[in-house]
Amino acid sequence: MFQIIYAIAIVVFTFLSCNDKSINIKTSGQPQQLSRATNIKVAALSPTVKIESYTLVSSGQVDRLKDAAAIIDLKQKWPMVMQSPNRLGFDTILSKDFTFTGDGLVLNRAGYINNRLSPSDWKITFVQYDNISLQFFDSIGLLSYKNQVTNHNVKTNEVEKEHISWADIYVKENGKWKIGASHTVDVQIEKLDKDPKLFY
Repeated sequence: MFQIIYAIAIVVFTFLSCNDKSINIKTSGQPQQLSRATNIKVAALSPTVKIESYTLVSSGQVDRLKDAAAIIDLKQKWPMVMQSPNRLGFDTILSKDFTFTGDGLVLNRAGYINNRLSPSDWKITFVQYDNISLQFFDSIGLLSYKNQVTNHNVKTNEVEKEHISWADIYVKENGKWKIGASHTVDVQIEKLDKDPKLFY
C-alpha cells in the first residue's frame, strides 16, 4: 500500500512545486474540481526547529484546518524526539506500521527507532523546514517539503548541513494523527566552518 502512496507522493511533490493560488485536479471519469492553496503561518514550538508557514491544498468542501494543525505539530516535534535519548517520544509520533526509506535503508518502525537511538557522535542542533505543502486524500495526509538539518560532531567539532527533500504520509490511529511513512527524495550535504545554531 505504501509503495502506491509513495508513487502518489512523488507525483504530488512535483505537482505542488508550482506557485499557483489554485490547482485543477481531475481524476478519470470524474468532473474537474478546483482546489485552493492556502498559506498558513506556524507558531514555533522550539528554538531548534523552524517552520514559518506551509501551504494547505484543499477542495474547500471539507475543513481540514484542525487536521493540518495536528500534522504540522507532529512535524515540529519529530526532530525534538530525535534529539531525545529515549524511545518514548517515538511512540507519540510514529504509527504502528511506520516505514522509512532513506540513507540507502528501508526500515520498519522498530528498525527506524533502533537506528535513531544508536550511539552517534553527530547531534542535530537545528532544523529548518521550507516549501511545505500538505494535501489530504480522505483519511491520508500527504506532506512534501525540504529541510535543512544542521549537525554537530561532538568529538571533532565538525559541522555539516543536510539539504533534504521529503515526502511523508500521515494516517490516523485511535483518532490521532501519526506518521505512517517517510521517504527521502534527494539529499545534499554541505560542510560548514562553524555551527551558528549551537545550543548545548
